[in-house]
Parts: sequence; structure tokens; C-alpha cells
Amino acid sequence: MEEDSFLDTNIIFHYSNYAEKTSKGILKKCHLFIQNKKGEFILCGVVLEELSNIIKKRVHIHKAVISKIKNQDFSLEKDLSSRDVPFAKQLYEQFKERDSKKISLEFANQRHLSEMKIEKFLKTMVDEKVIHVNQIDNNLANKIHEIIPNYTDCKILASAIQLQSTRAIFLFVTADGEDFDPNGYKYLKEHFEINYLNEKYKFPKLFNLMFTD
Repeated sequence: MEEDSFLDTNIIFHYSNYAEKTSKGILKKCHLFIQNKKGEFILCGVVLEELSNIIKKRVHIHKAVISKIKNQDFSLEKDLSSRDVPFAKQLYEQFKERDSKKISLEFANQRHLSEMKIEKFLKTMVDEKVIHVNQIDNNLANKIHEIIPNYTDCKILASAIQLQSTRAIFLFVTADGEDFDPNGYKYLKEHFEINYLNEKYKFPKLFNLMFTD
């Protein structure tokens, strides 16, 4: 019997941005993972909320990049969060020599295709939606936050651990090479075993596509 997969936000977002003729690397890995679906796909409330936020954030990033193309003095650092600046700079370097109107249209088309893929994915490929945002064990999320700095990631993993306590081991599937690298995840589990042994937290099995062939 195939293991079910509890999906992190980045898996779905990378999948939505895959282009058959040009995409490779992590985009291709996420596309193939979803296309070759095994077991059931599970999403939590935080992931659903974050997908919506990412769609809105991408519009803001694209607008900032267009502004920078039009005016080199425009500051990406002042307009965007520090987390989004590297991606925006990458886009700017890629498109800075091209016509801003054409790039704006290209960005809009990319967003439209991506959002359509996300909508179709949510309607046709998700088997179960669990742990509404209001149902998250914030105490558990705070314990994870002792090790993982990104609190959204902490809430997603907390949701997975909450669900894992009720069923057979499933996969926690991510493409986050920073907060959920295999060594870091092992350290987090050991941290819980040492400091929260009595709570008997049960972790899902990590499957990080950033570290697969």
C-alpha cells in the first residue's frame, strides 16, 4: 500500500510554475511527483491560506520588478520583504533589457496559467483537507519554533504532527532546503525526543524533493 503525502506549499507552487519545454530542477521534480501520484494527497489549512497569500505576493513582486525595469533607481529592498528581494532581483536581471510592457504581459500570463493549475489541482487531486487554521496546536507550533525560525513552516509541520497522531505514518513532502533539510529534520525530532518525551509526539516521514535524485 502506497504511503499518503502531506504536501508543503512549495510543492504545489513549483508544480504550478512548471513549463514542459523549459522547466528543470525542482520545478520538474515537483511536477513529476504530482503527476505520478501515489497514495492520497493531504493539505492543511495553513497551506491553503499560504497558497492564496503567495498568489497575491507574486503580483506585488512582479509590479516591483516592472518598476525597477522602468526606473533603475527604484528600490526593491524598500518595496519588498527581505525574503522576496532575492527572487525579485533574479527576475530583474533576467528581464532588465527587455520592454517593460511586454514583460508585464508575460508576467500576467504566467500568473494566469499558474493560478489555473493551482485551482485545478485543488479541485481534482487533493483527497483530504485537514486541520483548519483555527485548529492548530499553537503550543506545538511554538515548540517547533524553538528550532525553525519561519513560523508559517512551524504551523504547517505542527498540523502534520497533529494529524500523524491519528493514523499510520505518511510522508511530509516538501521542497524546502532550508527549514526542512534532512539533517535539520532529524535534529528537530531528536530535540523533541529529549525535551518533550512525555508528550510522545509522532513525526511523519520526511520526503524532501530538494534532496532526491
